[in-house]
Amino acid sequence: MSDSAFDVVVIGGGITGAGIARDASLRGLKVALFEKGDYASGTSSKSSKLVHGGLRYLEHGEIALVFESVSERRVQTRVAPHLVRPLPFLIPIYKGAKPGLEVMNVGLWIYDSLALFRAPRLHKTFRGAKAALELEPQLQPEGLRGILEYYDCATDDARLVLENAIDARQLGADCRTYTEVQRLLRRTDGRITGVEIKDRLTGATSTVHARVVILAAGAWTDEMIRRFEVPMQRPILRRTKGVHIVLPRDRLPLARAITLISPVDQRVMFAIPWRERTVLGTTDTDFTGSADEVAADASDVQYLCDSGNGYFPGANLTPDDVISTWAGLRPLIAAPPNVDESEISREHEVFSRNDGLVIIAGGKLTTYRRMASEAVHETLKLMSELGEPVEGTRANTKSRPLPGAAGLVSDDLEGVAAVGRKLMDDHGLDVDTATHLCGVYGTRAPLIAARISEDRALGRRLDRELPYVWAEIEFAATHDLARTVEDVLGRRVPLLLVSRDQGLGICERVADMLGAIHGWSAELRSTMIEEYRAEVELSRRWR
Repeated sequence: MSDSAFDVVVIGGGITGAGIARDASLRGLKVALFEKGDYASGTSSKSSKLVHGGLRYLEHGEIALVFESVSERRVQTRVAPHLVRPLPFLIPIYKGAKPGLEVMNVGLWIYDSLALFRAPRLHKTFRGAKAALELEPQLQPEGLRGILEYYDCATDDARLVLENAIDARQLGADCRTYTEVQRLLRRTDGRITGVEIKDRLTGATSTVHARVVILAAGAWTDEMIRRFEVPMQRPILRRTKGVHIVLPRDRLPLARAITLISPVDQRVMFAIPWRERTVLGTTDTDFTGSADEVAADASDVQYLCDSGNGYFPGANLTPDDVISTWAGLRPLIAAPPNVDESEISREHEVFSRNDGLVIIAGGKLTTYRRMASEAVHETLKLMSELGEPVEGTRANTKSRPLPGAAGLVSDDLEGVAAVGRKLMDDHGLDVDTATHLCGVYGTRAPLIAARISEDRALGRRLDRELPYVWAEIEFAATHDLARTVEDVLGRRVPLLLVSRDQGLGICERVADMLGAIHGWSAELRSTMIEEYRAEVELSRRWR
């Protein structure tokens, strides 16, 4: 890429960076994106897997943030119905709880009204322990006064990032993973003119010229600012660690997500049915170490088990039940140090500098599209102020479907279901495989089904408990931009999170398949396997 010239270079391949690359490309800008790992390999694949309005933000009076979030939730269910799906949530109310049942009922009416009464379904209130336990019999019955049901949405966070990157590439953006930005290029007057990059897999280096550089590095923002010697008056972020644990569904069988108030420290957390498993999380503690080394520790796991047992005493959860963990850092905008971690706003900020650097920090998964739009708007404004205006058209990200939703017969779950029925009719897939493929890949699923028709061995399951099939491994390398074993088993087909052996039993066969596609040497194949095993060990470090 030496001497390549772009309008915009985006640093960071998480949800914000991928969203910016897509938005800018839709406006006709020439865009490059560089990510030092894989798409979504940081915070963007370590979330609670929810696109939600932020009901608890009402308690802190953040009405504007809730309205923005529920509006974006509606957008995402239209542009990516295969990835963002309605999920019922229950809020059990116990004796002495504040707010109580009636106050929570009023709060949920406000929540529904902020969504303009277009939530997947309006909330319901069930009074009395009997009615509550009929909805969720696992709950602690003692002191149970009632329960409220409301709807938000679940998502595949890593794939939401990936489809933004795929669309950006289809629109002409040059998006590259395992490409680290080593330094900013500057003129003698300090004006940024581009970046120097290094491919971490090949070692190749080159320079890339750009009018403006956008830093969308999430939890790495302050680290990158220090590395690039960008003068800032204060650290931008206060990073907090969020840990989730994954449990076998039979240890905590839930039909709906449950909103919990931890009996340990009164924090809001969730128990969520996800991918044949149950997820419990999250923690929220200050973090000061390297963002590259964030992991769950024993106290995190014990805290989550104890918190779950307070609501589900029959489960008697222990750390021995935990299949896997994931840990990520929230890139929260820094607030005074005496503010509790859970009280920090999820708002974002955009910093536009007259040296040609735009920095975006903070925010949340749900509002990524608006964040990207604001960052690109500020970039175009900066270009004009610097005397380098670029004609940009309007981006239609509010209505343009993501790749897996392109061509759906309707922009809702019925359109996704129609894809699944066609997979069974045209390719003879069983209902479980068809349901899985259409719910992950949407209208891209027929590409996988066609390969299974050609080679039935590709339709075999990777894990007998889970719906993933071998054709997805091939697809990850040929269509879904995967370059390593960890890309595939960590995010494309995330056995790292949901398989009891975390994919260790098949990682060598996966490496063989990827190596044949990418032309790996025997040495590189061994390196890829060892790097994946190290990632598994990181997720088990708490033990």
